[in-house]
Amino acid sequence: MYNIESIYSNYEEILQEFTQDVISNRYSCLFQECNRFLDSLHIKEAVRVDEVVLMHAVLDYFSDVSRLKKYHPINHINEIKVISYESFWLLRRKPLQIVKKEQEDDILSFVNEKFVFSRIASFLVGDRANQVLKGEDKRSFLNYLDTLYYFLKYRQYDPQMLELMMLGFRAGELWGRQEE
Repeated sequence: MYNIESIYSNYEEILQEFTQDVISNRYSCLFQECNRFLDSLHIKEAVRVDEVVLMHAVLDYFSDVSRLKKYHPINHINEIKVISYESFWLLRRKPLQIVKKEQEDDILSFVNEKFVFSRIASFLVGDRANQVLKGEDKRSFLNYLDTLYYFLKYRQYDPQMLELMMLGFRAGELWGRQEE
């Protein structure tokens, strides 16, 4: 008989389904991404990546993907689901840990939320990072980003909500192209 601890801490089936290489590669990419993020904000001395917590986030992500693939008979999930489920588990597990807090700082207090926010924003912007928005478009986009960050910090979220939020953003992009 399964108990709750064995269900949520036994990842042997996940290792068999996805292979250790696939899981290790995802972990390595996220670990490097975390460190680049900390470097970019010059907070690496104040925040560290907890490797055990990050690995649990990665394994939880793969557990969810496994369940998705079994429920909806599919072989691969789309990129929006990937970023949604990764984001959810990074927010839930919080692998970025404050080790030295010298002052009250919104970035340190919500470092995991800021990291996930930067990942989602980068995903949404994609290869248009150098595009310059002006006027009302810029205000609307910045308002959207402010709202997203606020939501990640203070509201309830789940992977499906994050997925819907990104799909909505993509739908808005398509709608905006109709005017051109």
